[in-house]
Amino acid sequence: MMRNRIFGGIGVVWGGVILLSGLVPKTTEASASYSSGQLVGYVVGGLMLVVGGYYLVSGGKNIPNDSGPSGER
Repeated sequence: MMRNRIFGGIGVVWGGVILLSGLVPKTTEASASYSSGQLVGYVVGGLMLVVGGYYLVSGGKNIPNDSGPSGER
């Protein structure tokens, strides 16, 4: 549980930094492919922020365990 919260916090920070990097003014014009890559990066950063926030708050305690009753997979 604690590991999930730690990784959730890392995801929130990393995703937030990715999204904040979009607010920094760019000095040069980017090509179309570079702009597409930036857009995909912002989407991934947003997903990291949302999913990391979920794990930070809940700790992943609602996730079922795949192991059987004896702990074997």
